[in-house]
Amino acid sequence: MATITTRTTHLEAVNTMLSTIGEAPVNSLTGSLPTDASMAKNILDEVNREVQSSGWKFNTSYKATLSRDTDNKIPVANDVMLIELNPLLESKSSYDPVIRGSFLFNLAKETFVFDKNFENVTIVSLLDFENIPEQARRYITIRASRIFHDRTLGANALHRFSQQDELVALSILKQAEASVADHSIFNSHDQMTTVARSRSYKLID
Repeated sequence: MATITTRTTHLEAVNTMLSTIGEAPVNSLTGSLPTDASMAKNILDEVNREVQSSGWKFNTSYKATLSRDTDNKIPVANDVMLIELNPLLESKSSYDPVIRGSFLFNLAKETFVFDKNFENVTIVSLLDFENIPEQARRYITIRASRIFHDRTLGANALHRFSQQDELVALSILKQAEASVADHSIFNSHDQMTTVARSRSYKLID
């Protein structure tokens, strides 16, 4: 038996899901797919989006730039799931952006029009399954397998992957994140806002 020395591919993840209900693997995810394979692929993509929406180091940019178009609106790419301005640089009373459709909307002024560009912006993006770390692929595959299994065979059927398997995979992902992310309290939006407020008080004093 050949030793596996590569990261999990999109196709391998789908075939893992199919194996949990005793279905034969597929050779490709392009073209017309069997019903179960199509369902497995959709669920895998659904869970991939769900997991990445939390924001991890691997899919987060902390120094992005947002630029206005000719109408002074800020376009947002379809793969962007979250945008957060640097609270040390921007006042929320003036700029409180949220994503609405394909543009950024300023809740503070109830408008799509902005009077400036922004730097050092935090952006969480949705990456393709094969562009994320193996620990994330493993967790997503196991979680998607359990959901796929329940939707096809029912929640009371015996799972190939247990809930414990899913929790272990999530724990491994979090350990990997902690080892590379260099998190501190200042990575938290709430903490950064508190620091910014404290600094403003000192300036007033």
